[in-house]
Amino acid sequence: MPFTGFKFSKLNSATNILPFECGDEDLNSFLSNKAIAYKKELLATTYILESEEKTIAYLSIYNDALAVQEKNFASKSALERTVKKIIDHPKRHLRQFPAIKIGRLAVCKQTKETRKGIGRSLVNYVINLALEQNSSCACQLITVDAYSESLDFYTKLGFNFLTEKDKGEDTRQMYLDLRPYMNAFEETL
Repeated sequence: MPFTGFKFSKLNSATNILPFECGDEDLNSFLSNKAIAYKKELLATTYILESEEKTIAYLSIYNDALAVQEKNFASKSALERTVKKIIDHPKRHLRQFPAIKIGRLAVCKQTKETRKGIGRSLVNYVINLALEQNSSCACQLITVDAYSESLDFYTKLGFNFLTEKDKGEDTRQMYLDLRPYMNAFEETL
């Protein structure tokens, strides 16, 4: 497990955030300047992975609903194909699906080069969290607005693009269907 030797915890107002540098100023700034405020305002929960001297990685998540709207698709048939992927028996009125959103996920630039699998482990943490909470509150998907440089990472983890209309944009909407994981999760209970 890539977390070996590190401390993994939920950020709170008493957390002393250790230095962090991932190479993206927006992601660096969020952790040091906004993450605690987002927690206080119930906008996002941030988890941090730390060594003794620095923050290795962090992840911010929040509740979401994936809204599937015709205007985001090239055609009505493209919309219907996507809805059929998300739900086996599509209902005409059902166009929002319960989800957990990965709002931010970043790994320290230096650590990323020496320890592989930290980002994948953080996504797996979100998957397991969603599966555990599904007995109390339904969650079918994990969503992310992925930066273009992260598209391959999320694709390798099984995420799908919601639409082709955002191709070439700075970010693309992606989702991971939790139903296959839920079946495997229930078998282990």
